Amino acid sequence: MRERWDKNCKSCQAIQGLISITNTPRILETPHWIVEHVCPTSIKGWLVVVLNRHCRALYDLTTEEVQEFGKLLSLICKALHKILKTESEYVVQFAEGEGYQHVHFHVIARLPKWPDTLKGRRIFSAVGNDTENPLSSEDLTPLVLEIREYIIKQLPPYLIVV
Repeated sequence: MRERWDKNCKSCQAIQGLISITNTPRILETPHWIVEHVCPTSIKGWLVVVLNRHCRALYDLTTEEVQEFGKLLSLICKALHKILKTESEYVVQFAEGEGYQHVHFHVIARLPKWPDTLKGRRIFSAVGNDTENPLSSEDLTPLVLEIREYIIKQLPPYLIVV
């Protein structure tokens, strides 16, 4: 049996509370997934959905993990659309970055009238330590709490940990 955590994985370290990779409260935790707002970023509504155990590839997900992710993804996209008036949402999963070889999905609020510099793969210029004008905790926390409230109202109680 594989270990639940990889000591070299930053996602595993963050899940265990050993490091923090966000500047806001956690949006939600379910039996299999954690939802947080990415930090640093200059985009409101850049969320990450992280598997609550170490796993490097989608083919290793359990049926329960996949089913729960499907429910969460639908609710996250609906919340972003309702709250931020998104035009669409980008959903991306690479899990290849150094220290982040752990299944996680970026769900990014794509707003109307975006500049071409943020469209498609160029969106990644708005995240990470080199991000210009990163949003503060004060900028993001009200949004995080509103997204949490929306999702919790829609989820069955047995899927809510936090």
